[in-house]
Amino acid sequence: MKIRKAQPQDSGQIAPLIAMIYRDMAMPVLAKVSEADLLAMLTTLYALPENLDGLAQTFVATDDDQVLGIAFGHPAENEVAVNQILAKVSAAQPGFSGPLELGGETRPGEWYLSMLAVAPQAQGHGVGGQLLTALPQLVATLGETKLSLNVDDGNPRAAKLYRRHGFVADGQLMIGVHPYAHMLKSL
Repeated sequence: MKIRKAQPQDSGQIAPLIAMIYRDMAMPVLAKVSEADLLAMLTTLYALPENLDGLAQTFVATDDDQVLGIAFGHPAENEVAVNQILAKVSAAQPGFSGPLELGGETRPGEWYLSMLAVAPQAQGHGVGGQLLTALPQLVATLGETKLSLNVDDGNPRAAKLYRRHGFVADGQLMIGVHPYAHMLKSL
């Protein structure tokens, strides 16, 4: 398995992994959005240079050009700009009644891991762990000193994985309709 920066041609494989996360968040704006429209929007979003290695960074775990996992995040100071791109792309997508809006998930001075997902067929094979092992070095090269994430309180398996990789709980917040623990790792 290889971990690398995502390329625009990866967007079609990234989209279904990110879609799993958005569906789990149970956001009202997505309630009537078809799977096809969500995937089309995410494919467009994850082909943009700003989301691959610009305002945000996207890393993929691959095996023979098959994307098995994804890690997407950004420096806290880019949160508003990253979320504006999401809102603009989603509002322009047929099937969306309004923009998909996120925010308030980061704290100053952090590189925020917004999305970590593993393809269903690769789950349980260490893909997420390998992404988490690689992230500190990848993020440190950007000049960051703290790595953060939010984990759904209803996902103790993920919280356990993050703790094994050195993340510690550092508060709580609501995203969508779910409570999340904010977790932090110093680099």
